[in-house]
Amino acid sequence: MEPINRQSKTSIHFSMSYAFAMPWSPEKSKTLDFQKALLDNGLEFSQINTTAKQFTLFRAEHSPLRVVVESNGPQVCSLHVVAQNPTCDLDMFTMDASAVCSAFMQTWPADQYQVVRRAAKIHHLYSCNTHAFGYLWEKRLGQSPGDFKALGGRPVAGGGLRLVMPPTNIEGQQPNSIEVRIESFMRETTKLFIETAIVWPKPTILQKDEKLDPQSLMQQTEDYATNEVWNFLTQ
Repeated sequence: MEPINRQSKTSIHFSMSYAFAMPWSPEKSKTLDFQKALLDNGLEFSQINTTAKQFTLFRAEHSPLRVVVESNGPQVCSLHVVAQNPTCDLDMFTMDASAVCSAFMQTWPADQYQVVRRAAKIHHLYSCNTHAFGYLWEKRLGQSPGDFKALGGRPVAGGGLRLVMPPTNIEGQQPNSIEVRIESFMRETTKLFIETAIVWPKPTILQKDEKLDPQSLMQQTEDYATNEVWNFLTQ
């Protein structure tokens, strides 16, 4: 029996965000236009929250979804699309994210958009046939349980790894940085939690007739999580 069941993979978080070099403020007329554009793109939200620098929409029905538009500075704003504990798969999330991006560009049109940062994040859970941190510490890292005596003899309930990879130029890809967290899931210790986050920091120019493409970036993140991260975890 394999120590980690690859087929048990469950996605518990999807998120996609963009930062733009453009001014933004939560003007009531524009936020109403944004809600209408979202409806026109097939998305309806039941809760709305507005502050001086942020506009947030929540959806609980179908699959949870949160959309945030916020001002990060005088000439910078960001768009976030987040699904926490989704009941949908990645394809459906990226369809929703694409609809949000279309609604944003319809509401705040420009001759061109300067996208200064793009980021994607996915959380996965896998089932282990033993304590997840026990596998990580003893099998993957080749360490001994006795090493924890140096911590005062206290039992260790869980732990993990954090790997940070700075922006790297790879042929055929846009430069990106990657951060990976691998740790035991504290609420269920036979579950292994993996967070894969990719950031594309290079500014890009998007013309008004072009579209944001969360599907491509989310799929790159999913592929890295289920191939490179999985291979690192199980080698």
